[in-house]
Amino acid sequence: MPERVLIAGVGVTPFAPLTVRRPLPELAGQAVRMALENARIDCDLVDQVFLSSVNASIGASEQLLMQIGLTGIPMFCMRDGGVSASTAVHLARNSILAGEAEAILVLGFEGMQAGLSKRALFGLDDVVDQDRRDPNVPGDPLAMIAQRDHPAALYAAQMSWLQTHLGVTPACFERVLERARAQARLNPVALAHSPERDGWLPPYLCPPACGAAALLLCSESFAGRYGSRGGVAILGSARASETLSELAAGNLLDVLGRAATRRAAAQAYAQARIGAEDLDVVELHDQSVGDFLMFSAALGLCGEEGMGAFAFRRETKPAVCPSGGLLGCGLVPGASTLAQLAELVRQLRGEAGARQVRGARIGLQHSAAIGRSVTVAILQRL
Repeated sequence: MPERVLIAGVGVTPFAPLTVRRPLPELAGQAVRMALENARIDCDLVDQVFLSSVNASIGASEQLLMQIGLTGIPMFCMRDGGVSASTAVHLARNSILAGEAEAILVLGFEGMQAGLSKRALFGLDDVVDQDRRDPNVPGDPLAMIAQRDHPAALYAAQMSWLQTHLGVTPACFERVLERARAQARLNPVALAHSPERDGWLPPYLCPPACGAAALLLCSESFAGRYGSRGGVAILGSARASETLSELAAGNLLDVLGRAATRRAAAQAYAQARIGAEDLDVVELHDQSVGDFLMFSAALGLCGEEGMGAFAFRRETKPAVCPSGGLLGCGLVPGASTLAQLAELVRQLRGEAGARQVRGARIGLQHSAAIGRSVTVAILQRL
């Protein structure tokens, strides 16, 4: 049996609005210290570092690591948009499985650059060309991909499609938001605890935020040799993107990652030798209210025709986004995936406090970032 990769340590800083600026070394250093202390190992045992940030300038990662005392070890910087963190975790796991390293620190951070418009972050300042106002353009895959240049219009169309074609009601959308905000109030790192509330965002989008998160991944033999904390293994990690035929069909839900999520989930379930019915807790990429519903169905948690009823269930099995998800916690592009994985680790350890899902043993984390490069990871308490 091949050696499993463990998540031995987690650390997440409180997420803050874009107007709250902390020095990046301070922000990242806090997350790193928390993860190493949680793993119960010293930083000199780390073999490699994978970094994830969307808005950091070129060279900032090297300077950052030097300032927090991590030098002289291989470093890999991921600048892959909103899927940067899931890319980092996927590749770090593969590095351990390949025997290239035994202990890897994965660090994600985001301190938004001064002057960056919050509206521009979501494409709300863009003017949509006349020929792009209808996101459903069958037969032209490149035209479908181009819709991602206008995410606000795409997410608005997603909401309209769900109402028109699947009968999802505004009350269902409100229920998703209410649940996300209620769960986020139980999460000490969520943006919901900030006294500042933005009124600029459409109600169906999650708010952007700043923050940092870190994970310490290691092999089982490393954990046994150095006494680091174990107990949670990554059973599977699968990556998928859309196919030309899916895009040519002209359905905007597939532009936003529905078909790729189905494929990645099937591969991850096969790797882990489980099914959706075995999951206890899920953290998915709910960048919009529509994402929450669409991806719940794509992951096999409910049927597409039943997603409205799924949202209204008082309790669901599995529990979906007990952290509050992106809708409640805020989206930190370079770190949110790591924060969701940290939430799953705490749930599987039984350390999630008021958010704890009773008896949680198997969890799933899903990343999509406007549909592209979908990643699904499955974790299990050992």
